[in-house]
Amino acid sequence: MNAHEFPEAEKKGVYRAIFERRDMRSFKPDPIPDLALARLLDAAHHAGSVGFMQPWNFVVIKNHATRARVHELFQKERQAAALFFDEPRRHQYLSMKLEGILESPLNLCVTCDPTRGGVVLGRNSIPETDVYSTVGAIQNLWLAARAEGIGVGWVSILRNPELRSILDMPPHIIPVAYLCLGYVEDFPERPVLETRGWRHRLPLTDLVYYERWGCEQHPDWAALSQSIIAIQGENMSSHLSETENASRVLDVIRSIPPLDDKAMQAARARHDQLTKPQGSLGRLEALSIQLAGIAAQPRPHFKQPVIVTMAADHGVVRQGVSAFPQEVTPQMVANFLHGGAAINVLARHVGARVVVVDMGVAADLDAHPDLVDRKIAKGTRDFSVGPAMSREEARRAVEAGIEIVTREIERGADIIGTGDMGIGNTTASSAIVAAITRRPVAQVTGRGTGVDDVGLARKIATIERALEINRPNPNDAFDVLADVGGFEIGGLAGVMLGAAARRVPVVIDGFISGAAALVAYGLAPAVQQYLVAAHRSVEIGHRATHEYLRLEPLLDLNMRLGEGTGAALGISLCVAACKILDEMATFADAGVAEKSA
Repeated sequence: MNAHEFPEAEKKGVYRAIFERRDMRSFKPDPIPDLALARLLDAAHHAGSVGFMQPWNFVVIKNHATRARVHELFQKERQAAALFFDEPRRHQYLSMKLEGILESPLNLCVTCDPTRGGVVLGRNSIPETDVYSTVGAIQNLWLAARAEGIGVGWVSILRNPELRSILDMPPHIIPVAYLCLGYVEDFPERPVLETRGWRHRLPLTDLVYYERWGCEQHPDWAALSQSIIAIQGENMSSHLSETENASRVLDVIRSIPPLDDKAMQAARARHDQLTKPQGSLGRLEALSIQLAGIAAQPRPHFKQPVIVTMAADHGVVRQGVSAFPQEVTPQMVANFLHGGAAINVLARHVGARVVVVDMGVAADLDAHPDLVDRKIAKGTRDFSVGPAMSREEARRAVEAGIEIVTREIERGADIIGTGDMGIGNTTASSAIVAAITRRPVAQVTGRGTGVDDVGLARKIATIERALEINRPNPNDAFDVLADVGGFEIGGLAGVMLGAAARRVPVVIDGFISGAAALVAYGLAPAVQQYLVAAHRSVEIGHRATHEYLRLEPLLDLNMRLGEGTGAALGISLCVAACKILDEMATFADAGVAEKSA
């Protein structure tokens, strides 16, 4: 603790005010005591300002007639703003309560005087600094109000010229914020616009760049990047506490370690000494260094690959989103078990064992010694009319994946590939990708098993309807999985989490595995460093998945089969990369002259 750091209890109070501050809409009529209001205004007045210009003023408003005129202005602007939205967004916008101008005990207009102070340090270079400073005062007031248990609502749907006229302001004065203040029944756990599905909080990891714009990773900031991932993971895992019996998932999430930096440095240093120009093996070098960090071994070896292929059916197929009938799912599971599918051929090629799991096939499968039965239900429900599954079922799916991969690792598996089977699962995956990445459905939805143009249009419309009806929260991966996911997708997310917790790399296959990776990342951002993207599928949404996860696929072979076929090929490259690192001679070993100075 440094000499200027607050005591722990006081520090927690500051952060609590920050994280629990809310933009309130409903207020109790109880008046705010003058002393409390004075403290809020004083807190605002103690904001920092560029050049100590202090450009703010505070117009305190109780008069009902004045507030009625402001409310009338708000209603006019609200109706005008509604024209910018198409249905059903327009209806949602008009149905939301967005202000408490008349019901709150008082209103407050915070203004900026850009002429105050004459020549002010910084103003010539950045004229807007006066407004920026005023926003700081508003934030001070807002946080102090939360500490006092007073709600604040910012009414932004007002035009400044009309507001100036109502409040008799000179033309050079800038109304920066019109606020409603008052006591409230309760402060919601999440922002109102988030709970209503209007907007969602963006992941912090997507918003931090290092050294220059757009640089999302930088070796000098690895520790900060890992800390941001850890904090984001703590925030995201808070959604799990709402789910009964989620302790096992939480324990796994919290036990995912960072990559071993010492092992990565040693691997990097060895690469620089191998008999080749530095960096000449490109992605293979970077891949082996990542795998060294995952395994915490400077020269990792992978000798027991396992591909976990999970199967399940999807209720949404009744909407005509697939070119194949649902009966294909159990038929292909039987093919896997008899060794006749593409995944069996490629797994044999790379020396991998295939673990076939029934997560929710819509049929009673014959018992088989190589079939793992973790059936949650006989397929999900049709998510175009309601949630695909309950949160409890989503939790069980993720836990099943954790259990299965943990068992395989205890049996000796040291690198995991993911695979899938399930008619309709590209529809579920597109819905997940659209929900989490916030991209338009048409940009992340492909033809899957090969639907024609009419079928593709129907598929897109079905997903759009599902997202409108269910409104999955992008910041709550369990909510997305339950609303529009699949049992095999949840299971594969669990496989990724469980493997990461045991320092085992996961080579993810195609589009469905990519959707599962989004769910896993939503639950635990730290899992991203344990993922290796095997290939880029023909499915158009796969690119969006890789961009969101900041993964670069190893291969691009126009594949779209699934099953784990791409993962098998990716495992082969992982093994090759590590063999280069381990078995290749150094300059000293081979007696080869190094590059001239």
